[in-house]
Parts: sequence; structure tokens; C-alpha cells
Amino acid sequence: MKIKYTSALVTVAFLFFAAAGSVPAQGMKEKTIKDGDNVIVVRTLAPAEVVSVKPYIDAKKGKKSGRLAMEVVLKNTADKPQSYSVFAQGRTDNGGWLGGVGKAPSKGKLEPGKEVTAKIRTRYEGESVPDEMKLEVFPPQ
Repeated sequence: MKIKYTSALVTVAFLFFAAAGSVPAQGMKEKTIKDGDNVIVVRTLAPAEVVSVKPYIDAKKGKKSGRLAMEVVLKNTADKPQSYSVFAQGRTDNGGWLGGVGKAPSKGKLEPGKEVTAKIRTRYEGESVPDEMKLEVFPPQ
């Protein structure tokens, strides 16, 4: 009898914590940007607004394929100067994700209400921009 109660308690605890883990973090904003067949999921975990995202393939001269790069325009929505870590990823044909990280602005901090363009180069390689991409903005580490 004691084993049944213990088992039931463990099951209830597991369900409670599993459900709690699926709730998004407080202060996280998420939006989806669609551009033709391309979809970019943008998650912001810092006091910032993603104004625009421009993905492109950064190929060397004379080459067809290159690395996925993104130009991301961020606006500081905080009350004080802030810097950000920006992480961008592209989904491969095999279903994996290859990404890269950058800092915005590259030096110093961004004043409240001002915008900055961050250029992020990922490890994704191809001839065209992938159909699925992710972009995440974090407070500086």
C-alpha cells in the first residue's frame, strides 16, 4: 500500500515539474517573421526590440555557396545603457541547427531608445538562405 502512494506521489510531482518546465521564461518575448518561404523565430530575453532581420548568404567572390549571415537591427527599450548578446541559427537539411553569436553593439553600450545593427555570421553553409531560422537576444554575459 505504501508503495502505491509513493508511486502516485512521484507521478504527480513529475507531471507538476514537467508542466512547469514548459512555461516560457518571464520577460521573454517571441515573434515570428515570415518572408516568403523563410520563417525566422525571434526570442528576446533582454529589454530590447528586434526592429528588422535580414538573412543572406555571405559567399566569397566567385563562389555560389557561403555562410548564413544576418543583419539584425536592435532597439534598446531599457531605461539605461545596455549591450546584448545575439545568437542566430539556420536549420540544415538533416534537421540540425548551426549557429553563430555576436555582441551588439560591438563596443560599449547602446543608449536608451537608440538602434544598432548587429552582423551575425553562422556556421550554416549553403547556396540559399534556409527555410527555418532562429534568432535569440540575451542580456550580456
